Amino acid sequence: MGSKDTPQHDGERRGKPRYNVRFAVNYRYGDAYLYSRASNASEFGIFLVSAHTLPLGSAIRLEFEIPSAREPVTVSGEVVWVEDGSGGQDPGMGIKFVDLDPEKQRHLRSLVRVVACID
Repeated sequence: MGSKDTPQHDGERRGKPRYNVRFAVNYRYGDAYLYSRASNASEFGIFLVSAHTLPLGSAIRLEFEIPSAREPVTVSGEVVWVEDGSGGQDPGMGIKFVDLDPEKQRHLRSLVRVVACID
């Protein structure tokens, strides 16, 4: 899992800094089970690299494994922006985590910091 130790900032799309990460993500959209790779994450969302994006507002259920976690992380998400890849960026989708209780949010914050190698 490679990562940088500096956050990515994009004031138009993100309220919190995201950190470069690299791990597999399984997600469910309707009756479909799909697979992707995360390229950056924060405690509030994740970017999934994919040439096949979903419509804005799509509700998905994500599951991913982090080495420091005892169990896979499972969280609901919503597609809040789509990158088509035309500007030299990886194509994919920005996913906002939804329905996070404070404990799940603390857990995600801790996991992101571990994966991104942040003190």
